[in-house]
Amino acid sequence: MKILVIASAKNGQINANLANVLTAASKIHAKCDVLLIGSADLTALSNLACVGKILHLNSIVDEQNLASSVAKLVANIAKNYTHVLTAADSYGKDLLPRVAGILDLSQISEVVAVISPNIFKKPMYAGNVLAEVESFEDTKLLTVRATSFTPYTALAEEAAVEVLPNSAEINPNISHLGETIIHSETIDLSHAQIIVTGGHSLGSKENFVELIHGLAVKLDGAVGASRAAVEAGYASNDCQVGQTGKVVAPKLYLAIGISGAVQHIAGMKDSQQVIAINIDPNAQIFEYADYGLVGDLFEIVPELINQL
Repeated sequence: MKILVIASAKNGQINANLANVLTAASKIHAKCDVLLIGSADLTALSNLACVGKILHLNSIVDEQNLASSVAKLVANIAKNYTHVLTAADSYGKDLLPRVAGILDLSQISEVVAVISPNIFKKPMYAGNVLAEVESFEDTKLLTVRATSFTPYTALAEEAAVEVLPNSAEINPNISHLGETIIHSETIDLSHAQIIVTGGHSLGSKENFVELIHGLAVKLDGAVGASRAAVEAGYASNDCQVGQTGKVVAPKLYLAIGISGAVQHIAGMKDSQQVIAINIDPNAQIFEYADYGLVGDLFEIVPELINQL
């Protein structure tokens, strides 16, 4: 078996999900190759025991690191492997389906467990069912839910690095207009150990910032939001937790003013401990909470902030 793990680098930083995907890859085979798209320091990556070789596309800069540009190049590399894995994040979900289309292969998405080299477990129906999917294709394309695997940490001798020529095809119909970097007082949602999430019942963006952001800063946590809160303009899209947002698995998840719709639960059900605050004693979120507090969030949250 030959395993390939795909990762990207942005602003000189390798995607933090790579270590989790390497753990998934190591359950298929002890060694794998890593295809890194973008320029970054390879020292930490090359010292990981499961990494046999690093294929580095270091001449691709951030503006060119688009899935549409590198998909054909990645497909030409991927067809030589039995398994190709990448994180089920925005980049992986954009890149791997393109590779699957080029190679005329199917894709297994959101893998949460490796049963065998041919059988993988993935969620269905908003996470209410876990299905075991078996693939008989020569090249298996997998996106991995990073929160379901711990980061790989075992060390060994330094892996070899092969620098690949940049043969990415730039689509003349697509142009890179730029990026807007959102800076926040809180930490990144995807890797946070504590997440404070607010719902539509906050009533306004000002209340959301004062209460949800305020509590998250006190707890040194990240800010999350329900889809309704994002659509109301209380929080940015990158804060959305749920089936159509980010899937998280922190040590502590505080759901404030969250009703507990199945689409939201799908994004946070793997949290180690859940605390819910809601004025409705029949709110569905209490079915998933380890601790529940029935009361007015506009009274409870300010008191929490004051006590902290």
